[in-house]
Amino acid sequence: MNTNEHRDDDSPRLGTVSPAPTKFIQICASQNDLFALDKEGNIYQYNFNAKAWIKLVASRSYEEPA
Repeated sequence: MNTNEHRDDDSPRLGTVSPAPTKFIQICASQNDLFALDKEGNIYQYNFNAKAWIKLVASRSYEEPA
């Protein structure tokens, strides 16, 4: 499989599946995960079940000081 290929699937995700192929500038692998970075700074995680790169969405939570 081409590592730059994206495919849609119907399962819920915390990010989005990009319909257009993206060229990654860096790929990072651990024992159970695979991540990629594109030139715009977007981060993708590979979903092995869907065989698709999922674009991760940044989310921050701020807690009120006690």
